[in-house]
Amino acid sequence: MAGLSELEAVNLMLSNIGETPVSSLSGAAGDAYVSIAQLVLTETNRAVQSEGWEFNTDKDYTITPDASDNVVIASNVITMDTMPGGLDVAVRQGKLYDKENHTFSFTNGAFPVEVLWEFDYEDTPQYMRQYIAVRSARTFSDRMQGDSVGSRLSEDDELAARMVAHRHDMRNADRSMLNGDPTLSRLRSRRI
Repeated sequence: MAGLSELEAVNLMLSNIGETPVSSLSGAAGDAYVSIAQLVLTETNRAVQSEGWEFNTDKDYTITPDASDNVVIASNVITMDTMPGGLDVAVRQGKLYDKENHTFSFTNGAFPVEVLWEFDYEDTPQYMRQYIAVRSARTFSDRMQGDSVGSRLSEDDELAARMVAHRHDMRNADRSMLNGDPTLSRLRSRRI
């Protein structure tokens, strides 16, 4: 999928503090700025995806306990919860835990959950990569320079990128009052 690559995001971060762009991330491993930029990009990617967006959320995702009746959580799962009206669960020790019955054992077979996934930066949609890159550039600048005076990207740039990301995410969700979106339905039924 075409879009802003990790290299381009790191170069955006470097140029934001006045540093020279690099031609490769693998050859720049000894460059402290590049290493820190990659860490900030990873951290920001995780933080942004933890908010929960349409592209990284699966509702009614069916999971099946393993042979030991456990539900082992994949390493790229940010959160997992049962659907409304389902069991009260939590993620503990890398497995799903039934808080009502105080057990890791799920003996009733497959059941639906809502999963919030974490994807690698380059596996996110382009609009999200742009927002993550701009937010990373501001964070990187703040950490490297101690203030945003030398930063070329402003809070307004970050806000604009976030708004674009929200607009695309909402469009991808096909949300409307007609299709039963719970948030919009609540707003529609609210009394003033």
